[in-house]
Amino acid sequence: MRIVSAYKKLICSPTQLAACRHIASVSQLLQQLNDLWGNDLTDDQLLSELMLCNQQVQDIDPVALSGHWLPHRYQAKHRSINWCLPQGHATEPFHDQYIERCRRLLLNQLIAPRTPLQPLLNGAAITSDIQPAGFIFHLSRCGSTLVSGCLAELHDTHVLSESQLLTEILLDDSLSETEKQQLLPQFIQLQTAISPSRDRVIVKWNAWDIFFWPLIRKVYPQVPVIFLTRNPVEILASHQRSAGRHMSGDKSMARLNPAFLMADTEKNILDMRINILSQLMGGMLAVNKGEVRVVDYTQLNPEKILEIAHFFGAAVTADEYKRIEQRMSVHSKDPHRSFTDDTRQKRQLFSAAETDKINHHLHNGYQALARGIEQRDLDYAL
Repeated sequence: MRIVSAYKKLICSPTQLAACRHIASVSQLLQQLNDLWGNDLTDDQLLSELMLCNQQVQDIDPVALSGHWLPHRYQAKHRSINWCLPQGHATEPFHDQYIERCRRLLLNQLIAPRTPLQPLLNGAAITSDIQPAGFIFHLSRCGSTLVSGCLAELHDTHVLSESQLLTEILLDDSLSETEKQQLLPQFIQLQTAISPSRDRVIVKWNAWDIFFWPLIRKVYPQVPVIFLTRNPVEILASHQRSAGRHMSGDKSMARLNPAFLMADTEKNILDMRINILSQLMGGMLAVNKGEVRVVDYTQLNPEKILEIAHFFGAAVTADEYKRIEQRMSVHSKDPHRSFTDDTRQKRQLFSAAETDKINHHLHNGYQALARGIEQRDLDYAL
């Protein structure tokens, strides 16, 4: 490849990147690259060379990319990291949606570097001393996206909302527990270094990440934690309408818990989902309740969001509180739609027999989590 050296120099050069970042025409961007690199390649030749560079894992120190590039994907098969240039502050409901916005930048479409994971395991000098302000774990479909979206309205807060990069690191069985513990702080640092003014970092984990609680807690024993819960009938009704990854029969989830092994053969999808939700509840119930605060979906209102923000050490201004109220008036996953409470519809989705089955298997676990809420409210009052 004729341009690999220049390609790597561009990736590591904030000056060269700045010269290309705001160009909106493919032909103009290719001309700019030719000018920077002293080439006279045709557009087709340069595009072909760029594609080859993007496909190769480039031997680049991730330290050189920190603060400029955003790691957004981990490919376990090749132990490589995909990067893109950030596009401002993430306000989208999910981190993947923010990545989609970033990748609409023309430069990200032409320059998409991949680097090896190994330097981070070898002790690359990534400053990973960020202590997150809070973690959010949840049972799925119980208001976690609403909470994280409201917290993203705080001017000093960076929310990582279900970062697939963190989850895929946790799911890679070829990495040892020690390696995962080594990598998590580095990737949290790399994903938040793009917004240095937002030094309050809150991580909303995926629902199934509760199974990695011992590993995560060992890395971050002091981080304040919220557990979010909801009536299991309503949770499963939401997945009945549109199933999340862990409720869809995804075979890659089987490594987490035996409940996911049923995905291949279970004839009754509701039974499978009941079993999975039971295991998620069990993961929460196994945690020492003195380490966490439990919040139920029914409690979510602006005042409860304010309480959570304070729990995570944030001081909320009057203007930020107004933004939180506005955020709560729209659909948590689609800010273009007004919020409509569909709790009644969710409770009526299943037949009476199905509802009885769900409550038979899950009501006691839900009530046990609710007792954690009651104890927290009692402590707060005292």
